[in-house]
Amino acid sequence: MVHPVYLDDYWIDRYPVTCGQYRQFMQAGGYEESNWWSEAGWHWLQQHPVGKPLYWSDNPEWEDHPVCGVSWYEAEAYANSVGKRLPTEAEWEKAASWNPELEQRWTYPWGEALPTSRHCNHDHWIGHTTPVDAYPAGRSAYGCEDMLGNVWEWTADWFTGYPGFKPFLYAGYSQVYFDGQHKVLRGGSWATRPWGLRSAFRNWYHPGVRQILAGFRCVKN
Repeated sequence: MVHPVYLDDYWIDRYPVTCGQYRQFMQAGGYEESNWWSEAGWHWLQQHPVGKPLYWSDNPEWEDHPVCGVSWYEAEAYANSVGKRLPTEAEWEKAASWNPELEQRWTYPWGEALPTSRHCNHDHWIGHTTPVDAYPAGRSAYGCEDMLGNVWEWTADWFTGYPGFKPFLYAGYSQVYFDGQHKVLRGGSWATRPWGLRSAFRNWYHPGVRQILAGFRCVKN
């Protein structure tokens, strides 16, 4: 449901967090430093003692690809370590879809043209992630890149219904996940079909899930 949301000023990263950036977090002892983790995140880490993302590669050619295979807790810890945080759904969507000069909301970061291979990495065309700056034609009006395709991006919000929510496609499709236990992801991935590549499209995972298609970007007040 389309509804107004009013936001304070914030900075959002131009790109998703890359493998190279995340490597710095790992090398600095990010998985051993409890100060970066929330209480729930640190508990998750003790129950799932990991030291790197799922499917991590040390290949230097992937340094400018978005990090993926991280849980929400890992994304939150990284953001804390660099003095930032994860964006709310509204912050993410504004950066992806709002044109401040036209004062107009777009379906896609680049406008209303349907997604193509020029705009973003999606629909299994490549079959894996690409560098975060590989699609300048997909840049949003605010200058953010890679907001659709490549990797789904964790947000700070719990998955719940918008005001006036009505089930679609059927009552059990999403409503059963309004349980306060799933976080929202935005933006689609390299495997997402074109119909799912709208800036407003919502996905949801439990915060402890480590999915090969999931990454994140950060914001700062």
